[in-house]
Amino acid sequence: TCKVNFPDPNKLHYFQLTVIPDEGYYQGGKFQFEIEVPDAYNMVPPKVKCSTRIWHPNITETGEICL
Repeated sequence: TCKVNFPDPNKLHYFQLTVIPDEGYYQGGKFQFEIEVPDAYNMVPPKVKCSTRIWHPNITETGEICL
């Protein structure tokens, strides 16, 4: 299950995503991400940060995501 929240409805390029898996290893967890899509999107990737402390090989201890 995913939920999207726009803290500022005038800034649609910045939003928060909450993911609550209903199956798999992370089932029952609640994970929050902050996403900012730059104006130069498509040439520049979105900035994504995990706000929830989690161990994952693609997420650093400070929440930066390596894809």
